Amino acid sequence: MEVINVLPTPVAIIPCPFHSKVKESVLQEIEEKGFSDLSYNTGSKDLKHIGHYSVLQDDEKYGRFTNWIEQQAEYYAKEVKGDYIPETVQVTDSWYNMSDDGGKQYFHHHCNSYISGIYYVNFDREKGHVPTSFTNDSKIYTPHAPVFDIFKKKLTQHNQDNLVFAKEGELLLFPSQIAHGYENNKGDGRITLSMNIMPTVVSSGDYGWRCVNLTPQERLDAFIISKEFDA
Repeated sequence: MEVINVLPTPVAIIPCPFHSKVKESVLQEIEEKGFSDLSYNTGSKDLKHIGHYSVLQDDEKYGRFTNWIEQQAEYYAKEVKGDYIPETVQVTDSWYNMSDDGGKQYFHHHCNSYISGIYYVNFDREKGHVPTSFTNDSKIYTPHAPVFDIFKKKLTQHNQDNLVFAKEGELLLFPSQIAHGYENNKGDGRITLSMNIMPTVVSSGDYGWRCVNLTPQERLDAFIISKEFDA
């Protein structure tokens, strides 16, 4: 029997040439913001987020970094994925994730997004920080597809979660519909910056639309409504 892989998923790993400046800015902002801006992950008390505003909207502090991310994402979209992007791409959302010992991020995918990214701000595997894992388990993460509850009897390269061993200062880019997460972080201070990216213009050739970022107030209003609904 010949077995081939069809339509592999491209995941890009890109080192940032000015990581030390990015890390300094991020750690300084987290210290200045304190804990009042943090929200706890519902699935893990040891994972916290800063998510009611888009971190990278601060052009004065992160303009160079954001431009670099968008340049990498545009190349990934056009040259790696081979997609038709009429103009360019833009970061639409970005937030910090801070995981201590025992923290975990349940597998999930990002809606309302085309490309997602993870930037490793403070990450050291020797201190117990765990890598990001990707899964193609359709029973949970793609409910629109046919679902059969068939148990696995043997692990193969086609049914296991895939770990991506990125390093501190590297940006991970991947299609937003791909489920990702991690379990059993074993060290304090794991900090990443997650982001969603959309084309400035989405077009199928026949029709399309222009994507415009929310204002800070619109983002805050949506955050408040979502928390009230969850409560």
